[in-house]
Amino acid sequence: MENIVSTLSQYISPALASIIGAALALLVGWIIAYIVSRVVSGILKRVQLDKRVAGAQDVKEGAGYPVERWIGTAVFWFIFLFFVVGALALLGFTRVSEAISAPLQTIVSWLPLLFAAGILALIAHIVGTVLRRLVVGLLQRRQVDEKLASSAGTRSSIATPLGDAVYYLVWLLFLPAILGALGMESLLVPVVNLINELLGFVPLLVSAGIILLVGWFVARIVQRIVTGFLASVGVDSFAERVGIAKYMGGMTVSYLLGLIVFIVILIPIITASLDALGLQSLTAPLTAMMTEVISNLPNYVMAVAILIVTYVVARWILGILAEILTGLGVNSIPRVLGLSDRPTIGTRTVAQWICEVLLVIVMLLAAVQAAQVVGWTAVTVAIGGLGTQFVQIIFGLIIIAVGVYLANLAAQFINGTTVPNKSLLALVARVAIIGFAGAMGLTAMGFATQIVVLAFGLFFGAIAIAVALAFGLGGRETAGKYWQEWSDGIRKQSAEKPALPSASSGSTDAPKM
Repeated sequence: MENIVSTLSQYISPALASIIGAALALLVGWIIAYIVSRVVSGILKRVQLDKRVAGAQDVKEGAGYPVERWIGTAVFWFIFLFFVVGALALLGFTRVSEAISAPLQTIVSWLPLLFAAGILALIAHIVGTVLRRLVVGLLQRRQVDEKLASSAGTRSSIATPLGDAVYYLVWLLFLPAILGALGMESLLVPVVNLINELLGFVPLLVSAGIILLVGWFVARIVQRIVTGFLASVGVDSFAERVGIAKYMGGMTVSYLLGLIVFIVILIPIITASLDALGLQSLTAPLTAMMTEVISNLPNYVMAVAILIVTYVVARWILGILAEILTGLGVNSIPRVLGLSDRPTIGTRTVAQWICEVLLVIVMLLAAVQAAQVVGWTAVTVAIGGLGTQFVQIIFGLIIIAVGVYLANLAAQFINGTTVPNKSLLALVARVAIIGFAGAMGLTAMGFATQIVVLAFGLFFGAIAIAVALAFGLGGRETAGKYWQEWSDGIRKQSAEKPALPSASSGSTDAPKM
């Protein structure tokens, strides 16, 4: 290009010759850069780089980054900048051309290193892809996923994760060579140390995985044996007969017991696998927990047996008691209390509700005993307090029910007399008795005793003061009138009663001695 400028300088001015030479340099550079960028973009499209990047990002094709266009644009400007530097040098802009030329020379010096690193990365990708396909294909041919799903009852896949792990492990092994090709010695040492530690950890991880996998299969086999045996001996049908199955939420008792056996077997296996990894900080508390569980296992079994036997015996006895209470007419209590004409409350009769309440009380007592056997002092205290509160609530409800019964009886008695305004008196008596019984019941339940007593006293005190003020101030004449009517009625009833014969007066019809 300098020769062209020198030749043009013989015919035209040197400045114009430099401008023409710079323009020709830019034109030629643009053409060369465009051709090379198009060639690079075509090669990248053939290898479907955008599609591969979109697949790595787990997005749809066309929704990822346009890597092909970006690389083509970068190649174009990289080549074109060299011609820009030449054009600036022809124009005499030496400092600007040197400022642009320095980073370009650095990039050019990096190109062999980048090329070598790219070759190593390509080899790592090819090797990792081949090994991943081999691992996935081998596991799929062996039907490992199907066998695992049938034994575990899940649809999780293990072939694809293992293949991905092999792929990234190959990349990890090639990473020191790639960093060395790039001349990144400062990063190479820690990466090599990390890889050495990971490679030293791999045998421990493999042994722990084998222990966990074998133990898991053994635990599953034992679980199925226990579940099948318990189902064959009729544990599930027995649970349905005694009423335990309805509290299981669709789960059978045999499956629950098999699951417990599976967990009991799996916990020491997990501890052994963690020991194989050398994770003492995790295995120490797990070992202590397992030791405590195994040492207290007979107590746990005894506690469960206490609950089951108590429930079965209580259900049998309370079933007989429900029939006895039904024969005694307990189901007519709602009608006697005036609450309902139906003999049932909800879906159960009164006798059945009484037996359900008694069952809860009995099971609370059994739970207290079971907690004492296991040694759960806090649970024993909590269940004892809950049982005490439950009994207090039942006692309070009984007091309220008796009060309602007495209120209805008093109202019926007053309505059966000839006292004036008997309906009003019956209503007042009924409300007073129910209020008194309600206060006593709430006090027996222990619900804010002072507030209940205070509210009861204020309520009836207010009624008494209101009645006194009404009759004493605004209704003295009316009160006197009602008092006179009541007095006359009592005197009239006394006058109409026949006089009883005197004990001192003789009777003419009496037999003579």
